[in-house]
Amino acid sequence: MDDLDSFAIPPTRSMLLGEVFGHGIFLSNGESWNYQRNLAKPIFNLPSRTDMFETYHKAAKNLLKVLEEAAASGETLELQQLFKRFTLDTFSQIGFGYPISSLLHPVQFSSSFDWIFREVDNRMKFPWRKITKEREWRYHVGVIEDFIVGLIAERRKEGWEGKKDFLSRLLEMEAQKEITGVTEKFLKDQVMNFMIAGRDTTAVLLAATFYFLLQSPECEEKVAREIEEVVGKEVVTMNHTKELRYLKNVLDEALRLFPPAVPVNSRICLKDVVLPNKVKIRKGGYVSYSPFVVHRLKEFWGEDADEFKPERWEDKDILKHPYQFVPFQKGPRQCLGMNMAYEEAKCCIAILYQSGFRFKLLNKENPLLHNMAAILTARNGINVKVQKIN
Repeated sequence: MDDLDSFAIPPTRSMLLGEVFGHGIFLSNGESWNYQRNLAKPIFNLPSRTDMFETYHKAAKNLLKVLEEAAASGETLELQQLFKRFTLDTFSQIGFGYPISSLLHPVQFSSSFDWIFREVDNRMKFPWRKITKEREWRYHVGVIEDFIVGLIAERRKEGWEGKKDFLSRLLEMEAQKEITGVTEKFLKDQVMNFMIAGRDTTAVLLAATFYFLLQSPECEEKVAREIEEVVGKEVVTMNHTKELRYLKNVLDEALRLFPPAVPVNSRICLKDVVLPNKVKIRKGGYVSYSPFVVHRLKEFWGEDADEFKPERWEDKDILKHPYQFVPFQKGPRQCLGMNMAYEEAKCCIAILYQSGFRFKLLNKENPLLHNMAAILTARNGINVKVQKIN
């Protein structure tokens, strides 16, 4: 993860994802990757992240409407899909200044986005689907491209002065000659990669966190009590989230057991390398590593490695190795949005508990089945009923 001169993103990833991700940051190496990472850094600095809380609250209002209706009707909700709609709404605002409001009405962009991710997973297992499903693939790729190209055109028409979203910042930098070579494809790739970074990982983190809390009533009660003590009836702010320490432990434990971002990752070796354990890897060889597996190794986490225990994070010496806990990767390619993901998750959870909503997990006795794909998900979903306690 540290040695970018020796290991790079393999070309097989571009073969699978290049049509959707383009030449964005997730598939890039070398100077192209470094250039794009530096472009994205300002959106994730502390002042920018503090401003994002207004966006979280706006999306949360619509989320509360959905929960209110579900509580009244007895409707079953699937948490992964619910929180994908929430994070799509927040990241569409942060990414290109457009409130999609998918919580209030279906959005074809979101459906096509989901279809493409499922199909990428399927094509990894059944390559012939590239032929049998090509027509559907072209349709959904077209929906995504048309949506993003339309947003770029709208932003150019409306102007970007005074706007803080990622797309507006790129257009402003282009106008001021701070960056060059800004084509429509470049902008499309940037927006698409930004959306991929923000929507699914945080959504799955939220869903998995609630799953584990609903399996652990004592932990859930501690979370609710901490939110009541720290936030009370105040509007949730960045400062509040910093004080929600037990909730941070809960999120870390959920990320340990259910790391959503690339649960199995790989690199291609750019030159002959000898690893610290004396293993030799030839140029062109592939190296795979799995945060999902590392996070459950008993040699690091103890005999209870498979159990959900947020209290383990109270031990300041819990991390015995720098790569023992890597839900956001490590090294130069560590996720820029790591702090943002924690803050958005804390803000959302605090608002839900503060508003008196609770979930009841259905089929609680069934094990959580994992779907190992580009994003780790619960294969059969996380289905709940909604209750309003005040």
